[in-house]
Amino acid sequence: MPFTGLSNLLGKHVRKRGLNSQVQAAMILEFFKQVIDPLFDAKSRESIRPLYLKNGTLMVAVLSPALAQELKLHEPDILKQINKKVGFDTVKGLRFLA
Repeated sequence: MPFTGLSNLLGKHVRKRGLNSQVQAAMILEFFKQVIDPLFDAKSRESIRPLYLKNGTLMVAVLSPALAQELKLHEPDILKQINKKVGFDTVKGLRFLA
């Protein structure tokens, strides 16, 4: 009797339940944190929180307008890196909640 890998079972279960988009959105939030890690110091990263993904736009809470401006400057590179990790262009832009 052949064994089915755990990743295959989980993937099928997630797709069957319609959770694929939610899992992908959670992964994108984590990828965002990884991408900004080398761009900002620890104190600045504490003031930046990815909130949710909706219609291809990633909403990010930022406590400082200066940090929001700096994120805006890095936006093309951030989007490129996130989409590269995801495997396709799912994040189209960033919006900031200050």
